[in-house]
Amino acid sequence: MKFDRIFVSFIFIFCLLMIPASSGLADAKTDGDKGIEEYRNGNLIEAMYLLEKSALKGYIPAQITLAHILDKAEQNSEAFHWYQQAAKNKDAAGLFGLGGMYAKGEGTPADPPKAGQLIKQSALLGHLPAMRAYAYALEHGQLGFSQNNSAAVEWFIKAANSGDKVSMRRLRNAYTLGQLGMPVDPEQASKWDAEINMEN
Repeated sequence: MKFDRIFVSFIFIFCLLMIPASSGLADAKTDGDKGIEEYRNGNLIEAMYLLEKSALKGYIPAQITLAHILDKAEQNSEAFHWYQQAAKNKDAAGLFGLGGMYAKGEGTPADPPKAGQLIKQSALLGHLPAMRAYAYALEHGQLGFSQNNSAAVEWFIKAANSGDKVSMRRLRNAYTLGQLGMPVDPEQASKWDAEINMEN
Protein backbone atom coordinates (compact mmCIF):
# COMPACT_ATOMS: atom_id res chain seq x y z
CA MET A 1 0.00 0.00 0.00
CA LYS A 2 2.78 2.40 1.00
CA PHE A 3 4.73 1.41 -2.13
CA ASP A 4 1.68 2.18 -4.32
CA ARG A 5 1.39 5.71 -2.86
CA ILE A 6 5.10 6.35 -3.40
CA PHE A 7 4.88 5.07 -6.98
CA VAL A 8 1.81 7.22 -7.77
CA SER A 9 3.48 10.27 -6.19
CA PHE A 10 6.59 9.63 -8.29
CA ILE A 11 4.54 9.39 -11.52
CA PHE A 12 2.64 12.58 -10.63
CA ILE A 13 5.86 14.52 -9.97
CA PHE A 14 7.42 13.12 -13.13
CA CYS A 15 4.39 14.27 -15.17
CA LEU A 16 4.52 17.72 -13.62
CA LEU A 17 8.19 18.00 -14.54
CA MET A 18 7.47 16.93 -18.11
CA ILE A 19 4.72 19.50 -18.74
CA PRO A 20 7.02 22.54 -19.02
CA ALA A 21 9.41 20.64 -21.28
CA SER A 22 6.64 19.50 -23.60
CA SER A 23 5.11 22.95 -23.56
CA GLY A 24 8.50 24.47 -24.40
CA LEU A 25 8.94 22.15 -27.37
CA ALA A 26 5.41 22.85 -28.55
CA ASP A 27 6.05 26.59 -28.28
CA ALA A 28 9.31 26.19 -30.20
CA LYS A 29 7.51 24.35 -33.01
CA THR A 30 4.71 26.93 -33.11
CA ASP A 31 7.17 29.84 -33.19
CA GLY A 32 9.41 28.07 -35.70
CA ASP A 33 6.63 27.17 -38.10
CA LYS A 34 5.22 30.70 -37.86
CA GLY A 35 8.72 32.10 -38.47
CA ILE A 36 9.14 29.95 -41.57
CA GLU A 37 5.75 31.11 -42.84
CA GLU A 38 6.66 34.77 -42.19
CA TYR A 39 9.93 34.29 -44.07
CA ARG A 40 8.10 32.81 -47.06
CA ASN A 41 5.74 35.79 -46.96
CA GLY A 42 8.67 38.22 -47.01
CA ASN A 43 8.27 39.46 -43.41
CA LEU A 44 11.95 39.12 -42.56
CA ILE A 45 12.04 41.02 -39.26
CA GLU A 46 9.19 39.02 -37.72
CA ALA A 47 10.61 35.82 -39.23
CA MET A 48 14.05 36.37 -37.72
CA TYR A 49 12.59 37.07 -34.27
CA LEU A 50 10.44 33.94 -34.27
CA LEU A 51 13.08 31.71 -35.85
CA GLU A 52 15.79 32.68 -33.38
CA LYS A 53 13.41 32.20 -30.45
CA SER A 54 12.52 28.75 -31.76
CA ALA A 55 16.08 27.79 -32.77
CA LEU A 56 17.35 28.56 -29.29
CA LYS A 57 14.88 25.97 -27.95
CA GLY A 58 16.25 23.37 -30.36
CA TYR A 59 13.61 23.26 -33.11
CA ILE A 60 15.63 21.99 -36.07
CA PRO A 61 13.54 23.39 -38.98
CA ALA A 62 13.92 26.85 -37.38
CA GLN A 63 17.68 26.33 -37.04
CA ILE A 64 17.98 25.35 -40.71
CA THR A 65 15.86 28.25 -41.97
CA LEU A 66 17.69 30.73 -39.77
CA ALA A 67 21.06 29.39 -40.95
CA HIS A 68 19.92 29.67 -44.59
CA ILE A 69 18.86 33.30 -44.13
CA LEU A 70 22.09 34.19 -42.33
CA ASP A 71 24.16 32.39 -44.99
CA LYS A 72 22.49 34.40 -47.77
CA ALA A 73 23.14 37.59 -45.78
CA GLU A 74 26.84 36.67 -45.46
CA GLN A 75 26.50 36.39 -41.68
CA ASN A 76 28.76 33.38 -41.94
CA SER A 77 29.70 32.75 -38.30
CA GLU A 78 26.07 32.78 -37.21
CA ALA A 79 25.01 30.62 -40.17
CA PHE A 80 27.77 28.12 -39.37
CA HIS A 81 26.60 27.97 -35.74
CA TRP A 82 22.99 27.12 -36.60
CA TYR A 83 23.88 24.58 -39.30
CA GLN A 84 26.19 22.99 -36.76
CA GLN A 85 23.40 22.78 -34.16
CA ALA A 86 21.13 21.01 -36.64
CA ALA A 87 23.94 18.74 -37.85
CA LYS A 88 24.64 17.60 -34.27
CA ASN A 89 21.19 15.99 -34.38
CA LYS A 90 22.04 14.22 -37.66
CA ASP A 91 19.59 16.41 -39.57
CA ALA A 92 20.16 15.90 -43.32
CA ALA A 93 19.67 19.57 -44.27
CA GLY A 94 21.90 20.63 -41.37
CA LEU A 95 24.67 18.26 -42.46
CA PHE A 96 24.41 19.52 -46.03
CA GLY A 97 24.43 23.17 -44.99
CA LEU A 98 27.40 22.64 -42.70
CA GLY A 99 29.20 20.78 -45.49
CA GLY A 100 28.63 23.77 -47.76
CA MET A 101 30.16 26.11 -45.17
CA TYR A 102 33.27 23.91 -44.92
CA ALA A 103 33.48 23.64 -48.72
CA LYS A 104 33.37 27.43 -49.17
CA GLY A 105 35.38 28.29 -46.06
CA GLU A 106 32.57 30.46 -44.71
CA GLY A 107 32.31 30.86 -40.95
CA THR A 108 35.15 28.37 -40.63
CA PRO A 109 38.44 27.58 -42.40
CA ALA A 110 37.87 25.69 -45.65
CA ASP A 111 38.10 21.92 -45.23
CA PRO A 112 37.01 20.16 -48.45
CA PRO A 113 37.42 16.58 -47.14
CA LYS A 114 35.31 17.38 -44.06
CA ALA A 115 32.76 19.06 -46.35
CA GLY A 116 32.67 15.92 -48.48
CA GLN A 117 32.03 13.64 -45.50
CA LEU A 118 29.20 15.86 -44.23
CA ILE A 119 27.62 16.01 -47.69
CA LYS A 120 27.95 12.24 -48.04
CA GLN A 121 26.22 11.72 -44.67
CA SER A 122 23.41 14.00 -45.84
CA ALA A 123 23.14 12.13 -49.15
CA LEU A 124 22.91 8.81 -47.31
CA LEU A 125 19.97 10.27 -45.38
CA GLY A 126 18.24 11.00 -48.71
CA HIS A 127 18.68 14.80 -48.88
CA LEU A 128 18.25 15.54 -52.59
CA PRO A 129 20.69 18.48 -52.98
CA ALA A 130 23.31 16.44 -51.12
CA MET A 131 22.77 13.41 -53.36
CA ARG A 132 23.40 15.57 -56.43
CA ALA A 133 26.42 17.32 -54.85
CA TYR A 134 27.91 13.98 -53.83
CA ALA A 135 27.44 12.64 -57.37
CA TYR A 136 29.24 15.69 -58.81
CA ALA A 137 32.06 15.34 -56.26
CA LEU A 138 32.51 11.69 -57.30
CA GLU A 139 32.39 12.61 -60.99
CA HIS A 140 35.08 15.28 -60.67
CA GLY A 141 37.17 13.86 -57.83
CA GLN A 142 36.44 16.73 -55.46
CA LEU A 143 35.82 17.25 -51.72
CA GLY A 144 38.30 14.58 -50.77
CA PHE A 145 36.81 11.86 -52.98
CA SER A 146 38.63 10.03 -55.75
CA GLN A 147 37.06 10.25 -59.17
CA ASN A 148 34.64 7.36 -59.53
CA ASN A 149 32.33 7.44 -62.53
CA SER A 150 30.36 4.32 -61.66
CA ALA A 151 29.60 5.61 -58.15
CA ALA A 152 28.73 9.02 -59.62
CA VAL A 153 26.24 7.40 -62.03
CA GLU A 154 24.70 5.46 -59.15
CA TRP A 155 24.13 8.67 -57.18
CA PHE A 156 22.89 10.62 -60.20
CA ILE A 157 20.35 7.82 -60.75
CA LYS A 158 19.29 7.90 -57.09
CA ALA A 159 18.83 11.67 -57.25
CA ALA A 160 17.04 11.48 -60.60
CA ASN A 161 14.70 8.76 -59.33
CA SER A 162 13.88 11.11 -56.45
CA GLY A 163 12.80 13.76 -58.94
CA ASP A 164 15.97 15.86 -59.38
CA LYS A 165 15.86 17.41 -62.86
CA VAL A 166 19.52 18.45 -62.80
CA SER A 167 20.54 14.82 -62.30
CA MET A 168 18.10 13.72 -65.02
CA ARG A 169 19.74 16.16 -67.46
CA ARG A 170 23.21 14.94 -66.46
CA LEU A 171 22.20 11.35 -67.18
CA ARG A 172 20.53 12.27 -70.47
CA ASN A 173 23.70 14.08 -71.59
CA ALA A 174 25.94 11.26 -70.40
CA TYR A 175 23.95 8.68 -72.38
CA THR A 176 23.77 10.99 -75.42
CA LEU A 177 27.51 11.72 -75.50
CA GLY A 178 28.94 8.59 -73.93
CA GLN A 179 30.19 10.25 -70.75
CA LEU A 180 30.80 9.00 -67.20
CA GLY A 181 32.38 5.87 -68.60
CA MET A 182 29.17 4.77 -70.30
CA PRO A 183 28.60 3.99 -73.98
CA VAL A 184 26.25 6.11 -76.07
CA ASP A 185 22.76 4.78 -75.41
CA PRO A 186 19.96 6.63 -77.27
CA GLU A 187 17.29 4.57 -75.54
CA GLN A 188 18.45 5.60 -72.06
CA ALA A 189 18.95 9.19 -73.24
CA SER A 190 15.36 9.25 -74.53
CA LYS A 191 14.09 7.73 -71.29
CA TRP A 192 15.63 10.54 -69.20
CA ASP A 193 14.53 13.15 -71.71
CA ALA A 194 10.96 11.90 -71.33
CA GLU A 195 11.28 12.04 -67.55
CA ILE A 196 12.50 15.64 -67.72
CA ASN A 197 9.57 16.64 -69.94
CA MET A 198 7.10 14.72 -67.77
CA GLU A 199 8.28 16.62 -64.70
CA ASN A 200 7.62 19.91 -66.53
